[in-house]
Amino acid sequence: MDNHHVAGKSNSHVTVAIPANDHRSVLSVGQYDWPKETLENPKGCPLRVAAGCIRGFTETVCYLIEELLHWIAEMLELLSAVLIERLGPNWWFGTPIAQFARKG
Repeated sequence: MDNHHVAGKSNSHVTVAIPANDHRSVLSVGQYDWPKETLENPKGCPLRVAAGCIRGFTETVCYLIEELLHWIAEMLELLSAVLIERLGPNWWFGTPIAQFARKG
């Protein structure tokens, strides 16, 4: 695990633990695309600090969505196909899952 400076080291001390490979190949690489003045912020400009916080937050949230949530959608789609194959196209009728079915 590596500690990733979400807003860039020059802008904030806040870090999150990220798997080392993802830190180096995804999040740090993404920061290289930021404006140099925002990433390095040599004068400590508060507007650049804010820009770094926004950029870092959005990139980190997108990374977490991809890593923590996207696979669940794929699993649910696969499970749906398995249940349809085994129990029929309306397998959820008469189950507690029916409350989540599309209305109308």
